[in-house]
Amino acid sequence: MRKLFTTSLFITLLAAAVIGQSKFTTYDNDRFYFSIEYPSDVLKMQAPPANNDGRTFRSKDKTVEMRVWGQYNALDRTLSEEYNEALAGYGSGVTYKVLGENSFVISGTAGGKIYYQKTMLRTGGVEVFYTFTIEYPKAQKSKFDRAVTRIARSFKFDPDAEP
Repeated sequence: MRKLFTTSLFITLLAAAVIGQSKFTTYDNDRFYFSIEYPSDVLKMQAPPANNDGRTFRSKDKTVEMRVWGQYNALDRTLSEEYNEALAGYGSGVTYKVLGENSFVISGTAGGKIYYQKTMLRTGGVEVFYTFTIEYPKAQKSKFDRAVTRIARSFKFDPDAEP
């Protein structure tokens, strides 16, 4: 039993160290003027969509997917409305939720995966919602939790640029 615990602890620490040593690269979107860091040795950027509103990033084994995009607030929705719709979409697996003045975060579990969403609202001038989501297997929680924290902190938009 002790050997099993020691092995499990070693694997957990190794996974955390691997993501901590990951090479992070910045993706800049020149349509909506936002940027985000991602672990480029773990997630590969996919081809851009025709409208260049963002990108999708996937792991080689396709078990991890991150998406990031900007979208005009064409329906003139409030941040609370966007938050409530996102909450309803995630269902009963939500384990963390925060609604701030200009952003919200939702996280939880569903179908053996952990999901995380951060959405920010640019106000003044043209209103834009900026969103990033990531999903990864629960089994890789220790590997990705630190990376998600770094990714979320790096997610920014240029408030002076007019998209």
